[in-house]
Amino acid sequence: MFDTYGLLARLEGLGEAKYAAFNAGLVPGLEGHAYGVRVPLLRGIGREIIRSVDWRDFLDASRTHDLFEMRMLHGIVLAGARCPIGEKLALTDAFLPHVDNWAVCDTFVSSFKPKPAELPPTYAFAVDCAESGEEFRKRFGLVLLMARFKLPEYLPGVMAVYRGFQHEGYYARMGAAWGLATLWPSAREACLGILEENLWDPFTHNKAIQKLRESYRISEADKALARTLIRRET
Repeated sequence: MFDTYGLLARLEGLGEAKYAAFNAGLVPGLEGHAYGVRVPLLRGIGREIIRSVDWRDFLDASRTHDLFEMRMLHGIVLAGARCPIGEKLALTDAFLPHVDNWAVCDTFVSSFKPKPAELPPTYAFAVDCAESGEEFRKRFGLVLLMARFKLPEYLPGVMAVYRGFQHEGYYARMGAAWGLATLWPSAREACLGILEENLWDPFTHNKAIQKLRESYRISEADKALARTLIRRET
């Protein structure tokens, strides 16, 4: 049985009150539900759990836990766990309903590094998530596609998903905007088409342009072009 109480005591000892307050200003609903443990420390603990024999017990204990660091660790451990990809995707499907903020979502994605043989089922799963109506499941799918599927054989499908993006949730919209700016160097014409054809709502459209203009990976000429495509929000 996994020692949940021992882990909670360890996390509390590693916490920083000022860092917890800082995070609470960035992540809605976090105040009072986080110790303020920095992500590199969480990744180190996650590696320890992954190497243990009872990492599945940890996932069972942490999936619905209300402590921010436990949810962060859940994503880190699940993403790095050594198990068949089918099991990993099933566990991910069970976890996503409990992901309720961008920090857990994006840390989970950044830790999720499928091997070449695991790419096809992971891609299908990511597309399914990106087409979901659930805000953070959708963000997870969009960000995973952006982060792991810029490969030529996957880009047309990724951009088709992005072309069809629609959602009212703020964090889903921000995920789409971030994704477009990140995908631009790999799929410039497809990304430009989304903006020129006004396929997205004005808020997401303009946020994507903002992300493009803030990026160090976009040419000044393309930033100037993007600026001409800003839409008036009504």
